[in-house]
Amino acid sequence: MPYRRRAACSLLALSLTLGAAPALAQQNPPELLAVVGHDSGERITRSADVRRYFEALRTANPDRMVMGDYAQSWEGRPLFWAAVGSPRNIARLDAIKAATNALADPRKTSPEQARALINDTPAIVWMAYSVHGNEISPADAALIAARRLTDSLDAEAQGWLENVVVVFVPTQNPDGRERFINSFEAGLGAQPNGDPLSAERAEPWPSGRFNHNLFDLNRDWFIQSQPETQGHSALIREWRPQVVVDSHEMGTDSSFFFPPEAQPLNPWIYPPILDARERFGRNTAGRFDQAGLDYFTRETFDAFYPGYGDGWPAYFGAVSMTYEQGSSRGLLARRSSGEMLTYADTVKGHLTATLSTIETAARDREKLLSDFYAFHRDGISGGRGAYVLSRSAAADPAAADKLAGLLVRSGLEVGRATASFSACGQSYQAGDYVVNLSQPQRRMAETLLAKDVPLDPKFLAEQEARRARGLGDEIYDLTGWSLPLLFNVPSQRCTGAPSVQTAAVGPELIRPAAVASGDAAYGYAIHPGTAGMRFLTAALTDKLPVRSVEEPFTLDGRAYPGGTFIVPRAGSPADLDERVRRLAAGSGAQVTPLATSWVSSGPSVGSDKATVIAAPRVAMAWDDPTEPESAGSIRHVLEREYGWPVTAVRTRRLANADLSRYQVLILPSGGNYEQILGESGVANLRAWVQAGGVLIGVGSASRLLTDPDSKLLESRRENAVSGDGDKDKKDGGSEIATDAEYMALTGHHGGAPDPVAGVLASAVVDNEHWLGAGVAPTLSVMVRGSDIYTPLARDQGTNVVRLAGPDQVLASGQLWAENRRQLAYKPVAMASEVGRGQVVAFTQDVTMRAFLEGLKPMFLNAVFRGPAHTSGTKGD
Repeated sequence: MPYRRRAACSLLALSLTLGAAPALAQQNPPELLAVVGHDSGERITRSADVRRYFEALRTANPDRMVMGDYAQSWEGRPLFWAAVGSPRNIARLDAIKAATNALADPRKTSPEQARALINDTPAIVWMAYSVHGNEISPADAALIAARRLTDSLDAEAQGWLENVVVVFVPTQNPDGRERFINSFEAGLGAQPNGDPLSAERAEPWPSGRFNHNLFDLNRDWFIQSQPETQGHSALIREWRPQVVVDSHEMGTDSSFFFPPEAQPLNPWIYPPILDARERFGRNTAGRFDQAGLDYFTRETFDAFYPGYGDGWPAYFGAVSMTYEQGSSRGLLARRSSGEMLTYADTVKGHLTATLSTIETAARDREKLLSDFYAFHRDGISGGRGAYVLSRSAAADPAAADKLAGLLVRSGLEVGRATASFSACGQSYQAGDYVVNLSQPQRRMAETLLAKDVPLDPKFLAEQEARRARGLGDEIYDLTGWSLPLLFNVPSQRCTGAPSVQTAAVGPELIRPAAVASGDAAYGYAIHPGTAGMRFLTAALTDKLPVRSVEEPFTLDGRAYPGGTFIVPRAGSPADLDERVRRLAAGSGAQVTPLATSWVSSGPSVGSDKATVIAAPRVAMAWDDPTEPESAGSIRHVLEREYGWPVTAVRTRRLANADLSRYQVLILPSGGNYEQILGESGVANLRAWVQAGGVLIGVGSASRLLTDPDSKLLESRRENAVSGDGDKDKKDGGSEIATDAEYMALTGHHGGAPDPVAGVLASAVVDNEHWLGAGVAPTLSVMVRGSDIYTPLARDQGTNVVRLAGPDQVLASGQLWAENRRQLAYKPVAMASEVGRGQVVAFTQDVTMRAFLEGLKPMFLNAVFRGPAHTSGTKGD
């Protein structure tokens, strides 16, 4: 049977299985083939053609579909939505959105008013597809599902649409989708080849999973660093859906997953949402059985971390679910069983799940809306107390401002205190932030702001038992993500809400600052931190002279912290004052005029301890073996957040490249750099450092820097500490008397420690070192994986940031006891002089997901202060 015919027939069989009316053979709505040139499942539909087909459906049935754009990708592709409903419901969409928003605020909507709204309001079903660009079948399934819903002769579908409005978001990541299709088609032969080694199924770095900036958009929902998630989250806040589905693909050997999810479950999920997921799952199971499709539930894909596309919406009261289809990663794939999986098969799985979801929501419309209203009533009635975020006590007030804005973007109500007040037995200042917990999104506040969200003790006991048997744990992603810890903002959860007037905070992430009044005859001082770093990069771009005083000092009776930047009038343009005002407003930096340079204590601003900051030329490794997410987040922080250009260099070219034009080279977290660079390539890097370069290793790139053969850093990667203290073993026999002896004998003996899924750990900073200048004295660090490094001796370099002791190291999340003991006091940031240059190793990924706001000043110190502490070329 020709491949094309098989694709078309399999989807026809599915339509018949689901009770489709004979209208599918009609020309209204239009067939996919007639619009884009191929049948469903025959080819992977490009992003532009996905939109083109939706537009054709809307043109054919304007009374049943409306469309709109919600964002634009980095590469300029429009991101769109399409709402499908009955003619009556499409005509009153604004009223429907007003109703769902009214149900989401019981302070304004009484139970009687809610009942009236529920009686006359359809449920909103949100179907989001293909957030990962190489997870291709969901978007094609959306096309066939939308076609069926817009068929006016399909009685079953039109019956559903009396009770629901379906919002399709067909391509959440068009940039990644096009990257995947391009690589697939470049390797495609005369016929699809399902062999695992075939070129069409072997994605080159960085794969299609990520967006243009190499972010995993399914981890970005509460940090919202990317335009795709910023626009999508705002759209969900506007519509307030009752059901949200995020459709994915997984490994080729897998069948199809839908909820209920695996343990652990986040304890802040509203229990009726879990009940509803069970109802949706049971209906979909029946449809899969009817269609002869395999599926599984509960075995993987937990619901703990709130950053997913099915996690974040749950704290808006939506029944949010992940669907995962085993992927053909092309048009054809051979499973390890020998079975051939076609693209049409994968589209069929998602189409079945999509239609089942709509069917269930239509049947349960009233309960979904009632539970949605009850969710928000629970938020108000169950909320006691408040979170207080202390801007005044934060080492970096701008980080507190950004955190407040992000909370608003997650639907929370945040207030800025208009006067000083007391709460939790502490004193707070005007400008500090208050998140009252008696609000509709209380559960969102608790899961994002709590210091720790506990894992179920039974689940943890099961994980310890698995580890004892040498099996990996079943934790899918991070276990610690507390936003106050990520941003290094002091936070307290108070049992009572403070009685202070507050002004509502908006979604702005940067709070513009005004230059303090005073005489600026000498110049200006800029306080360090994230806002100070934004000012620095803008000032260097503006070619202003900048110095850095890396020790505390007192000038004109005012104390300044180490890391303060100085912009002197001498050497500056004539319009310095105007430029400084503009830069302060854009960066949010605290800027103080200086009438004189006379310092009464600490180093003088004109001494050699006030280093000159030159504009560095920065290069970074790009391509294998770097981890795409690490490379993407480093580039995003520097270029998108701080406006500093980076030259991305294919890693293999670093082996023999002339790096003399660069002052800084960054190696993102990644795999085997030695294998890619070779011995001569590592020697090339070492020679460049010795000549005055700054080499920065992030995360697992520290393995290269600490390899004895690299001769770059004297720290070494540690093996696990075995349970019996690594006593010498003899080759002869042994007696095992107890379970404990058996476990000790079969435990770790020289391998790497067990990996950590992701926790926040407490760390201590050496602020006397230039890498710690202007950085808070204590930080929270994201620790993942199994890499642990030995501290440097004093004559080998400086451990600028080290983890706390064993009893204090864990700040948030689940950390295995042996990891806690071995991680204690180990370095997070090390710096060492090598020849005329500097080597900086961050043993963890300090720019991970761009959400470690508290660590960004330290990373930026390495980039911008580092060259000032070499005797090489200082930049432009």
